[in-house]
Amino acid sequence: MRTLRLTRPALGLSTALVLSCLCSGTALAESSPYYIGVAQTFAHESNLLRLREGQVAPPDRSKSDTISTTALVAGIDQSFGRQRLNGSASLRANRYADNRQFDGSGYGLSLGLDWETIENLSGRVNVGADRNQRADLRDRLGRFIEGGTDEDTERFSATARLGLAGPLSIEGGVNWYSLGYEAPAASYAEYTQSGGSLGVRYRLGGATSVALSLRTARIDYPNLLISQANPRDKRKSDNIDLNVVWVPSGSSQLDATLSQGRTRYEQLSERDFEGTTGSVAWNYTPGGRLRGNVRLARDTGQNSDLATTAFSQTTDTLRVAADYDVTGKIVASASLQYYRRVLDGTGQFVSNVRGTDNGNVLTLGLRWTASRSLQLGCQASSERRGNNSNVLLNDAYSASIFSCYGQFTLQ
Repeated sequence: MRTLRLTRPALGLSTALVLSCLCSGTALAESSPYYIGVAQTFAHESNLLRLREGQVAPPDRSKSDTISTTALVAGIDQSFGRQRLNGSASLRANRYADNRQFDGSGYGLSLGLDWETIENLSGRVNVGADRNQRADLRDRLGRFIEGGTDEDTERFSATARLGLAGPLSIEGGVNWYSLGYEAPAASYAEYTQSGGSLGVRYRLGGATSVALSLRTARIDYPNLLISQANPRDKRKSDNIDLNVVWVPSGSSQLDATLSQGRTRYEQLSERDFEGTTGSVAWNYTPGGRLRGNVRLARDTGQNSDLATTAFSQTTDTLRVAADYDVTGKIVASASLQYYRRVLDGTGQFVSNVRGTDNGNVLTLGLRWTASRSLQLGCQASSERRGNNSNVLLNDAYSASIFSCYGQFTLQ
């Protein structure tokens, strides 16, 4: 069972944002690095529960619903000397028209610091915490969970770069992430992850560079195998990364990473992986009204929303997105994401079960910045997961979401 637990980074984040909001009251008369305001969103979801194909909603729940979210928002973006501090905070109240049992509150906290010394040393620190409601939350057997549906995440990351003589620099970083749930029946999906990287980067000229680094990650699943004497499993991943950033022109940038590594589990060795992963991302800003990006990636990871205790061994993803300035105040956006997963069953309920599935998410949006203080927008999205090649791993579903929001801030 997961109760609200803010780590020291998150507590420091909360304090900083509260102070920033108090300070903003004295700075609203002029252009200020602080803002505070309110936001209202109305959304309709056709498949709120993410019911699978052929599945019927329980008698006390509605498949579709309209959700109202009211939020208080605040933020800061302040430079001082060589440093820059930016962050945001929100407190949200969610109300459901038909599924009243999901009514609740949430929050979002994020704070980042870009720092630089008088020598060739610079970096960034990020901390954050979020609470969201998961109306589609299920237990290990795929049954809907009664009671609390809160999902809590906390995160921390830090990177540093030391410039050496000439175009050579040393880069390193550490990161930490935690996922937990209010409902004890969802504790099987909880985990914490920590990792780090260290490498060297060589600047070839301008913004074009190449880097070679070692990266490691450790994931602890304390309750993954809940029916066994030892429910804990741990995942260890080690990789060698080759990264190239190529900037052929001021309007185009290519960022490619090729990784060779292996992943090992202490107990669920069926999910072990050894091979090549990586990503290629292209950002294109030709000037004028259009901005676009394309990203193709293969990565290892897990998916905790599968009734057969199967986890994603590898995931291939292609995402295409674009923004277009219709006018100086109106921006249209569109994105399409396609993914393909390789799943491997575990030995708790099934054994030696392997299959593949795919899905896609299409999103269209329109945003109007009516004034410096007022922003309005609407967004429509459609998501679909197809049938798995193995019937024991089949979790096909589809859903569509339409939402509109308004936000008013003082700055």
